[in-house]
Amino acid sequence: METNPERERRIGQTQGLMVFLGALTDGLEGLTGRGAQAISFRAGRQVGLAWEVERKEPDLMAALEQVRIEMNRMGINWPFEIYKRQDEADAVTIDEKGLTEIKMTFRNCMVRCTLFRYGFPQEMSLCQTKHGLFCGLLEQIYGVSASLGVIHSGENACLLKLRFQDKA
Repeated sequence: METNPERERRIGQTQGLMVFLGALTDGLEGLTGRGAQAISFRAGRQVGLAWEVERKEPDLMAALEQVRIEMNRMGINWPFEIYKRQDEADAVTIDEKGLTEIKMTFRNCMVRCTLFRYGFPQEMSLCQTKHGLFCGLLEQIYGVSASLGVIHSGENACLLKLRFQDKA
């Protein structure tokens, strides 16, 4: 297999930058305390809201697919899929407060890979930044303000829960 030196150099640069960001946020997390996650989510959300999306979607599943397309347009390969256990009737549920909930698995995440590889804790500011980005894009495309919370973070994938008040 032939190697591309420029590609290898860029991969090395990206990995180095991700390690630096992981170490930086891990250190800042302790200094700034609990507010860092909320600030990071908001920053990511603002980026998602500022991005010029190609189209809006009134259908939830089409909107989620459009979020994937927009992230790819941004150069972000963050594959996700709807998760439903076999014993669950539907992937989309409504909780006791009337919020729509969808469990989703996210794979191939540079942030998760960086944090896991170097032993930095997951579910903190870097994760919240990308969660905010996802929610900002969804808000633009589907028209609902959402949150994305961690159910389980692991070395192969993360299981997250998307929650929002659906349109009436």
